[in-house]
Amino acid sequence: MNKKILFLMILACTLIFGCSSGGSSKPVSVVSGPTVTSIFPASGGPGTLVTISGSNFGLVQSTSIVSYAGVTVVPITWSDNQISLKVPDSAPNNGNFVVVVNGVYSNASMVFNLSNPSISSISPSPAAIGSEVTISGQYFGSFNTGCYVTFNSSTAAIKNWNNNSITCTVPDFSSSNSGAVSVVVWLDASRYSNSYSFNLAAPTINNVSPSIDNIGARVIITGQAFGQNQGTITVGGYTAQIVSWLDTRVEFRVPQVNSAGWKTLTLTAGGRQVNNSFTVAAPEITSPQSSFTDVGNGDVVSISGNHFGSSDDQVTKSLQLIDESNKYYTPIITSWSDTGITFTWPVPDKLWASQLVYINISVGGLTNQSYSVTAD
Repeated sequence: MNKKILFLMILACTLIFGCSSGGSSKPVSVVSGPTVTSIFPASGGPGTLVTISGSNFGLVQSTSIVSYAGVTVVPITWSDNQISLKVPDSAPNNGNFVVVVNGVYSNASMVFNLSNPSISSISPSPAAIGSEVTISGQYFGSFNTGCYVTFNSSTAAIKNWNNNSITCTVPDFSSSNSGAVSVVVWLDASRYSNSYSFNLAAPTINNVSPSIDNIGARVIITGQAFGQNQGTITVGGYTAQIVSWLDTRVEFRVPQVNSAGWKTLTLTAGGRQVNNSFTVAAPEITSPQSSFTDVGNGDVVSISGNHFGSSDDQVTKSLQLIDESNKYYTPIITSWSDTGITFTWPVPDKLWASQLVYINISVGGLTNQSYSVTAD
């Protein structure tokens, strides 16, 4: 009986405590995932250097990753308890940095507050509408379809965009005066920069050359702040044809006006106007002074003067002769320049005496003052 009790006791001991010769005990290994304990700084914009502190990141990065607001970020340095990186230019909004090691995600409790963009300067300033300017600052991020720049309420055309600099064209907008304009950089409807005061230049005329000429003639205006976008020129209220338009030089043709004389020349650029004076000239005959000697029908004669209109002038020109009986003659033109006309005399000879002949030159509908010669 005692032997049976002893046997049962030994068997129970073996089953409970693993006292058999083949038994052994093994410790259970528990693997901990990555943990983020702090981020520094806790706010900033694209390009900001951030340090993530914590534990179990791994000694080397290997296949581990870091993401910010769902965007994967390339780290600069990596150790088991610290990671450094820059906030990506494409960072969407406020978010969390998450470390993923071997498929295990860290906590996402550390929020990084994304700062709004900030404008520090605009160059050149002042500048005219249509001019290219550079906006400098920080946290502009990378360009996407939601990004834009406004001058007052008008959107600028973007030439180049990076985190610290934006190149754009000053837009055209309705305004009658030069002065301060509010510039804002927008990343989206909820994130935008400070309002930066930008000086918009008004056009200035330095010189008009020539200051007097006939209809259809080319005239050059020089000055500043005309802008790169073509504006308008009026002379006496009549719109001129623009030949070329640059920020400091504009070329136009004298428009068709209804009378010769002094006119107000108005240059309009981006809603801003500047005035100057201009004289529209009628043709003027200076010679012959009083008579043609020994001239007869079919003879080639010449007259001299000013503002007859050159071959380059886009204008209708004509020459007529009127005899004493008020009969009109249209001569055959041999040559025509701004200062001289050569033609074949069409008026029949008078048998017994000289006769008075009126010369009528028309350039763009403007005619010379009454001018007559005696044909002997």
